Amino acid sequence: MSGEAKVPLLGCMGRAATACAVALAACLFATAMLGGARDDSAQKLEEGKRLFHARCGYCHLAGGTGTIMLARRLGKDRSLLEERTDLKVDYVEKITRVGIYGMPPHNRIELPDSELDRIAAYLTRPASVRGTGAAGPRGGTP
Repeated sequence: MSGEAKVPLLGCMGRAATACAVALAACLFATAMLGGARDDSAQKLEEGKRLFHARCGYCHLAGGTGTIMLARRLGKDRSLLEERTDLKVDYVEKITRVGIYGMPPHNRIELPDSELDRIAAYLTRPASVRGTGAAGPRGGTP
């Protein structure tokens, strides 16, 4: 037994303290990961908003051709895409790629999948993260 380090045996209190320390470390790690995911998600939605305004806004913000056409087809209450709560990611992506009525299709060169994913996530964001008045007045034209 010469040369071997002896590890002291922990008593009941020592094992409990070790277990608590491990549990605390796990909780802190999980909190950091979840907090980072929330920040990352908020950042992605903000990026989606920026991309929507830059890539789609010409037609789909108030006064745009897309909003005017949607108001004629679906009514003013469903004409502003930013304010709709009935959109689904798959639908936004499909319509963007193939077009519909007067809207031309947008290929992956014009609008990469990574950008379209963020735009679709922004347009379909849950009500819990929607700000009030972020998209301007309701209804209106494009």
